[in-house]
Amino acid sequence: MDERQRLLGILEELTDKELSAFVFLLPEAIPRAKRSTDSRVDLAEVILQHYPENAFDVLVEVLNKMPRRDLVLQLQGEPRRAASRHDRTEEEKEVVAAPAAAAAAAPAAAAPPKLVSEGQLMKLAKKMGKNWQEIGIMFLDMEKSRLEQFEEENSKNMAMQIFSMLCHWRNREKNKATVHNLYNILSQEGVELDHSVYGFLLE
Repeated sequence: MDERQRLLGILEELTDKELSAFVFLLPEAIPRAKRSTDSRVDLAEVILQHYPENAFDVLVEVLNKMPRRDLVLQLQGEPRRAASRHDRTEEEKEVVAAPAAAAAAAPAAAAPPKLVSEGQLMKLAKKMGKNWQEIGIMFLDMEKSRLEQFEEENSKNMAMQIFSMLCHWRNREKNKATVHNLYNILSQEGVELDHSVYGFLLE
């Protein structure tokens, strides 16, 4: 399997929502104008054009941020192609492969994804604003009746209404309720929030 097929295979594992987050987290060296979620084939081509020698290192870095470490492990479980396009002897290949293998193993030893805390949710709730119900329905998969319940239970405090919604999301998502996942959700196109509202999640 060549580089394009392997890279495309990983991109095809992402949902449309995850692909939007992936595109957002790509390095600044790839111009925003060339980042498109319309075609995974075109996106793979753009990544290879800008990073012909280390496309998979970029892929691992972005997937770890999302986080989709399952795909990182899947990618690392496949043989890596040597960086140089020139033929090498077996001895030269071993010399090149040794540091690459050590670098590939490093992300696996990283700390587990950090779950979002109640303090972070409260800070976010105080900043989110009046369109919180729209965000809850469209991006957090909340039912309108549940949001109305939060509103009724905290009728005089909008921050507590939003906090209740976010806590419900965290309890529902369990070990997927990480700061990175929440950040990725709120940074999607269509979420009408300024980056300053949720940017602190990755600080």
